[in-house]
Amino acid sequence: MSLALAVALLALLVALFALVALVAVYARVKALEAGRAADLSGYASLVGRLAPLSVRPGTGQRAGVVAVLDADCALCHAVWAALATAPDVRAVAVLDRPAALGDGPAELLVDLDTRIALFEGYAPTLLGLDAAGVVTQRVFVYADTDLAATISRLTGAEVTT
Repeated sequence: MSLALAVALLALLVALFALVALVAVYARVKALEAGRAADLSGYASLVGRLAPLSVRPGTGQRAGVVAVLDADCALCHAVWAALATAPDVRAVAVLDRPAALGDGPAELLVDLDTRIALFEGYAPTLLGLDAAGVVTQRVFVYADTDLAATISRLTGAEVTT
């Protein structure tokens, strides 16, 4: 076997491994988006469950929106800023550790237990809560997500552009 053939076979093996890993990640995200029970993803869906007390809407508030963020995530900074579009609802950003997000439009809650209870394997994630604190919707945020429209949909408000 020549050196060139050995290198080509090794490159093919690495490419095959990368393809398998990519398909596994894609399958996991699709399972999470579908809201399946904890079979493929390993995380139980939050939709229909009561959110932790620390993020539930307060007395007299009609809804809430919770952003599950990661301190090291660049897209999470955009989600943090977009929480300003949450009209007349309790908006809470949950982090696992302090981050340099700056002053923002929402409450910032650094609580590992709350984040663990709300984390479904992907950050940033937006959760819509009803007045009782039950998670009614869950949206994974991507770079092309229209954050204002998504937050309006989660809170039941009309989109204003």
